[in-house]
Amino acid sequence: MIKLIIKIFLLVLVVAGTLFLILRRSGSKVYDSNNYFAAIIDKDSLIMNTASPRIIFAGASNLAFGLDSKMIEKEFGMPVINMGLHGNFGLSFILNNVKKNIREGDIIILSLEYYLDELYYKDIDYITHLYPKAEEYIDRDGDYYSQKAKYFVSEAQAGKQKLFNQFFDKVLKFKEAKVFVSDQLHSYDTLIYSRNAFNSNGDVVSHIGKKYPDEIRGRTLIEAKDYSESIKKLNDFAEYVKAHGARVYFTYASYPETEFKKNILAIEEFEKQLKDDMKIEIITTPQEMMFSDSLFFDTVYHLNEEGRRERTEILIEKMKEKKIVN
Repeated sequence: MIKLIIKIFLLVLVVAGTLFLILRRSGSKVYDSNNYFAAIIDKDSLIMNTASPRIIFAGASNLAFGLDSKMIEKEFGMPVINMGLHGNFGLSFILNNVKKNIREGDIIILSLEYYLDELYYKDIDYITHLYPKAEEYIDRDGDYYSQKAKYFVSEAQAGKQKLFNQFFDKVLKFKEAKVFVSDQLHSYDTLIYSRNAFNSNGDVVSHIGKKYPDEIRGRTLIEAKDYSESIKKLNDFAEYVKAHGARVYFTYASYPETEFKKNILAIEEFEKQLKDDMKIEIITTPQEMMFSDSLFFDTVYHLNEEGRRERTEILIEKMKEKKIVN
């Protein structure tokens, strides 16, 4: 009996210590109002205050880095809003962010990366602390709580390691996360990744004219999987858009030629599921959004200046061909 009590006592100590470490680390984070994520504040203001009808591009950073909204605006004589920001907020967040501001006559064009619906709680935690209104865009489903649990375990482990090093007088040499974004955002370069990176339409322009990194990051194998849950979210979104007198279309994300060929089977499976089950008109093929590696800036989804121009020209032609703008 005494041994059992001791075990329970030790377990309570471990749990309490873990919670202490989590709270201690959370309290030390700096939420920078000039962070790349903070651009959501300006994008929300843009979509709320721009008169309809508008052309609204919704998605993640493939749009943020891969679109010349002013070119589209000039071509069609309509306001263009680029809501693209960050894929790891998850599909529900991206759709809800736009959904709350759809009005009659709006044209929404979705463009989503091939991973489609992967939520990274670390980024959700950051954006909701920085911008509490973002809480409205979160669907607290099973995936959300699963990712949240993984995050806290990871934070506890990191806190434990930090405490261990401090205890043995080994100072960890790293900069406290003032930028504090996921690895995909490359926080090493806050001149590119900041709130000031965007123009008045919501396009990232901070990388224009800048030297490209030596390597394109994010080269990886795409997993062929069942996208039915994500497609259901897209179909629900489409019904909502239609009910509010607006229209929605889909275009594939830009992707480098070498990665495209490496992942062709997974991309074809992704395309098949969307064609079979998604109730949104698709205006491009994956092949049409495949570009030379030389047209990418720093990741497999981020086009450089020439790349964004080429992609924008293709989208304008497709929009004309489909008579999207009357």
